[in-house]
Amino acid sequence: MPISQHRDTLAGSPLVTQTVTLAGVLVGIALASYLQLEPGKAMALAVLCLLLAWIVVCGTPAAYRAWASRERRPEVPAASWRRIGTKLVGLAALLGAVVIACSVFPFFTRSSAVQWFIGAGHTTIPISIVLAGATILYVAVTDLVAEEPDDYLHQVGRAVLMQDFREEDVLFALRLLTIKCFFLVLMFSSGIAALSDLADKPAWLLPPFSAAWFEGLLRLVFLLDVILAAGGYIATFKLFGWHVRATETTALGWLVCLICYEPFFPAISNAFVPYGAGPGWESVIREGSVVYFVWSVATLSCAIIYVWATIAFGPRFSNLTHRGIITSGPYRFIKHPAYVSKNISWWLFATPSFIASGFAEGLGRAGMLAIVSLIYLLRARAEERMLSRDPAYRDYAENVAVHGLLAMAKRRLAPTAPRV
Repeated sequence: MPISQHRDTLAGSPLVTQTVTLAGVLVGIALASYLQLEPGKAMALAVLCLLLAWIVVCGTPAAYRAWASRERRPEVPAASWRRIGTKLVGLAALLGAVVIACSVFPFFTRSSAVQWFIGAGHTTIPISIVLAGATILYVAVTDLVAEEPDDYLHQVGRAVLMQDFREEDVLFALRLLTIKCFFLVLMFSSGIAALSDLADKPAWLLPPFSAAWFEGLLRLVFLLDVILAAGGYIATFKLFGWHVRATETTALGWLVCLICYEPFFPAISNAFVPYGAGPGWESVIREGSVVYFVWSVATLSCAIIYVWATIAFGPRFSNLTHRGIITSGPYRFIKHPAYVSKNISWWLFATPSFIASGFAEGLGRAGMLAIVSLIYLLRARAEERMLSRDPAYRDYAENVAVHGLLAMAKRRLAPTAPRV
């Protein structure tokens, strides 16, 4: 599906979206901890709280505006209902493909997300039935208010019914389905593991400013990130304007993205770039020292900037997709704040270990981490190539080049001309 050539800017207040996003995920974690739920239910509750916060505060006003501004189409009601029925057929086919994939491929069958969903069938099956009814209503309402109701879902339905269809829309649907299925299972599974770890070692109960406390906060930041990501992969609602406009189509773009995640990254890391296998911090930096405190705060600050970048996306977060141009939060200052802050935090966390490993081994492990950073550089370039087809992104990139963090630093460091 090609990117629309109108300037795709985001409606609503960025501050409100970020506040609602943070509040939703924190309430979800707090409620799950208070109820002492097992990790699978805790993750489901946290994501549900996040989705409800987005829908109530951000989605409902957007849906109302879309309904109020809808244009009546010169078509008989029967044609509209036929199209809605075809969309439901397409949706059922896509969901069937998800069920098959989660039943066949080991990545899915062995994941804690799929195993939890199957094990909690007494809860998930009734909820799925209710969601099926809500989905039918959602598809019907979205079709009524959409400017272009003949979307990829309609084309998939036509393909299933052996009617003429647009091949590019069906391929778009398959790419989107792959992205959502892979990353949603990955993020949900990661959230289950992180919540289990949080239940065993709550960060807020650890001695303040100790090494365990800083590591606990880093784990909490990671938990926030995966809950936000899982919610983003679910919340691709066209009715609210959160839908996917385009997906990555190049093999390089997919490669440099997927290689950063399980099951690919652990295998490659262990075989080629095991930069993390070495001495710990304590061999170089004494716990409780000023250097230790400054180093820990710097590492934690980078992790917080990283999750702030995810918060800035709100319900629009997902990899390998274009869902509108984000210009708020840390994206005001730099084009890839998540990648930059994540890589800096890795270097800060690993550098003491590199030093303790000795010159030769430390240099080799540093070179391995440099390869990981290079992969993220290639990933950023691939994203820019995809998003640059949207004029809104080109405007954003030009603005950051002139007013961003690097531009401000260059102006500060540039020698000033002497006054005459």
